[in-house]
Amino acid sequence: MLAPAPAPVVETSRLLWRTRGEHWDYEFICVPEHPALPAWLTALDAMIGDADASAGELRYGLLEIDEPGLRGPLVFPYVATRFLDPARKDWTGRQVQHFAVWFPPIPEAAIEALPGAIPADWHLRVLEGLAGTYGSGEVFGLPEAAIRASRRGAPESRAARAMAIVKRTPPVALLEGEAAPARWKRVPTVKKKCPDPPGAVGVKVAGAGDSGKRPGLGCFAVSLLVILAVSRLMIGWVAG
Repeated sequence: MLAPAPAPVVETSRLLWRTRGEHWDYEFICVPEHPALPAWLTALDAMIGDADASAGELRYGLLEIDEPGLRGPLVFPYVATRFLDPARKDWTGRQVQHFAVWFPPIPEAAIEALPGAIPADWHLRVLEGLAGTYGSGEVFGLPEAAIRASRRGAPESRAARAMAIVKRTPPVALLEGEAAPARWKRVPTVKKKCPDPPGAVGVKVAGAGDSGKRPGLGCFAVSLLVILAVSRLMIGWVAG
């Protein structure tokens, strides 16, 4: 049975994009709704942080999100690349870099179909589609004076306004294009853990890292020792 083909369009609801403007520094201009994370910087760094922007390396892999209350992690296939903008430069004359990740709505089992199904220039097509939003004078070309003014008690931050504008980008079609399976690199699965919902009780040992494992007896023992130490200290203060 053939694996399902990825969606023929890229929508901002499934797009993660970090870049810069002519006068403002690197930040996210689009974060996906599917999947959703409270913060994306470490995940993006794990996906393409070590990629050479000048090489335009094409990567694909899986993102695992461990959410509280679920028996197993949620798994999302993705394609990603880090590349140089062919036209845009910042105010110093340096080429602008883009960090792009797309999460096509396909099952985990279909991941190996991605290199043969996604055009090798998918990111350039999406960048072209962003021309009317990211490439506008309200986002990329926002003057420095307007950026300074936005810092003085504006009801909406410049970054939030930029993201709202980019979110209005129409879907970008990927119906045609040359695939280049040999250019793609499968990367290790990126694993993230969503924080417990408000009100949930949980303890994490400092320095333990984002292992995706739930706290166990070791965390409880450390917490108990801390409580006992604080109690003894307070008793000493009262006695003194």
